[in-house]
Amino acid sequence: MQNIMKSDFREMRRQPSVPCGKNMNQWLELAGCIVLISALICFALPLNAEAQQATEKQQQKSSPPDAMLILDGSGSMWGKIKDGHKIMISRAAIATATRPFEDKINLGLISYGHRRRGACLDIQTLQHPAPLNPVQFSRLVNQIKPLGKTPITSSLEEASKNLQTSKRGGSIILLADGPENCQKNPCQLITPEFAKANNIIVHVIAFSMDKKDEQSLQCLAKNSGGSFSTPQDKEQLIKALDASLTASLNGLSLKPAPEIAVKKKLKPELGLTAHLGPESEAISDGIEWNIVKLATNNEPDADLPPWKSKEKNPKFELTPGTYRITADFDEYQITREATLAKGQQLSEKFVFNLSQLKLPASWSSPDSRSGFGKLLLEAQPEDGQNNKEPEEITATSNISIINLTDKPQTTLIPSGAYKVIGIDNGKMQNWFIHAKPGNAVTLPIWTKTGRIRFQLLDSERGAPLEKPFTRIYSTKLRKDALVEVARSTALTPQFDLEAGSYLAHIVNSHANARYSFTIKAGEETREIIHLEQGDLSIILDDKINKETAAIEVVRLTTSSDSKDKDQNAEYVTDFSNFSDNKNLKLSLNQGTYRLILRTAPTARAIIKDVTLKTGDIKTVRFAAEHSKVSFTISNRNDALSRHQIFWQLYDKNGRMIWQSTEAEPSLLLSSGRYKIAAEIGDDKYQTAIRLRGSKPRTFDLSAKKLK
Repeated sequence: MQNIMKSDFREMRRQPSVPCGKNMNQWLELAGCIVLISALICFALPLNAEAQQATEKQQQKSSPPDAMLILDGSGSMWGKIKDGHKIMISRAAIATATRPFEDKINLGLISYGHRRRGACLDIQTLQHPAPLNPVQFSRLVNQIKPLGKTPITSSLEEASKNLQTSKRGGSIILLADGPENCQKNPCQLITPEFAKANNIIVHVIAFSMDKKDEQSLQCLAKNSGGSFSTPQDKEQLIKALDASLTASLNGLSLKPAPEIAVKKKLKPELGLTAHLGPESEAISDGIEWNIVKLATNNEPDADLPPWKSKEKNPKFELTPGTYRITADFDEYQITREATLAKGQQLSEKFVFNLSQLKLPASWSSPDSRSGFGKLLLEAQPEDGQNNKEPEEITATSNISIINLTDKPQTTLIPSGAYKVIGIDNGKMQNWFIHAKPGNAVTLPIWTKTGRIRFQLLDSERGAPLEKPFTRIYSTKLRKDALVEVARSTALTPQFDLEAGSYLAHIVNSHANARYSFTIKAGEETREIIHLEQGDLSIILDDKINKETAAIEVVRLTTSSDSKDKDQNAEYVTDFSNFSDNKNLKLSLNQGTYRLILRTAPTARAIIKDVTLKTGDIKTVRFAAEHSKVSFTISNRNDALSRHQIFWQLYDKNGRMIWQSTEAEPSLLLSSGRYKIAAEIGDDKYQTAIRLRGSKPRTFDLSAKKLK
């Protein structure tokens, strides 16, 4: 431009003098050129910047979207449902659901509670968002072993940080079986504003979770525009994972789903079904329904007649209110109350938890096989487990009598374990059956059985066991699993079993033994089984508070001087009630055990190891000398006082043994060296402490602020 202007000026100097008007036209033409070229230069730069931004956006659209899977690693994932343990089902479902998405999505993995028990900071990023390789991803998932707590809020925060590395956000898939239990609220983190600002959408998979716990996580999907599913088994979990991955693959969509308008007002309706078991089909014959409306005093409304029906699936159009529903089936009855709101379509499922007992066809009348033509069914205990059924039926006696002369070939009995007593050719016979809800159980033919009697003894002393419990498992009914066929709490148990191979599992206190045996038809055998066990007595010092003390017993499979105290330790049992008895006696198999005593939930553990051999009688005494220790930061100003203090205590080996969010916490500690750390907002405090004796101590961390 400067060269052009110079040449024009030189040319004008050479030309002779011209009139003013002509000279002015040349100047105007020259000025127009200057303006045009300047405008082109000014507009060129913005156009190049816009083109570059468009290219970056196009690259982002063409690359796979980012997503993070948060897999619950808390101890509750070892819970068992009908398909097996929840963690095993989750591993298999993830392996199946991720196969169709190979290299189509960048998927990361976070887990919590899988490394330390009771630690709310146990959160680990196992993989940042990367092109999905289903085989490698499953290997990472299979390394997760549930153990600790459920810090969902902190895990969501960690996943959000992983998705911000690409500056385009992404999806979070949360697979959990329980709510937050680390004193935080995930709804306060994932708000609509947070989701929009960070381009994040959360898909929640509440796996086999209680209804009340599901409600605490619904806000995550609602606030971010994600999905919410409640799978109850493996098949439903695979579908939920597939739907979440598909939604993540299609990208973010923070627009709420449109609500479906109700075209007409619904009349209140009550639908009823009755079932033998939770998974069985509805009962079609023999069911009788009776419904009465309750007045304000919870008594039947005298002005309204009851509604009755014998249909399989009746539906009643009723006015809003509370109703008492009674279902009668055979000789059993269930009564329940239900409240019907205005316009509500309510369905009620009644489960009787009954089983069908099938008798051989030849037993329709008394004969030589059945003797006097009656069978006795004696209900057996369920080994102290909580077997309360979801529905309560009319109370019955522990012993039921089945008269073969007037009972049909199939009769109904409540679910549970039974001892069946009858007479075969004048000889008393015993059978053990386990009736499951909705299933059929058949009595085997007695002439095909054999009898075995066990004598259970202490190995070294040869004395009878005090409180043995024996289970018998069949090894031929299923090739992939053992099936329990009988149980007994007798000191010398006796079993009549079909010919075949069996496994006996004997438990005495916390010692156990297994014995394989074979039954032949028509033969009777006796077996003496010795338990390889020792006795351990635990005595607590009188200074220990029995109401707050707790002892955990674990069996060590490594040497007691292992650096990692929790490595290869198998949980045996724990005790927390010493108010009535300060001494504790256990029977254990031979081996090395670790006893962990905590005198209070926040107190430092006292650990003692003991090795038992068969026939040993050992005593372990715990004498605790603790001091009450308090922590404070006294010079907090008004600004810092609005923040929550987060305390952490470490032992001399650097392991965290306690944490708290109290302003001035106190706890009991035994003598030793510790490190205490505290955080208030961005300020951090830390110091080492040493305790001796039982004198109360207070530590002020005001002067221990880290720079």
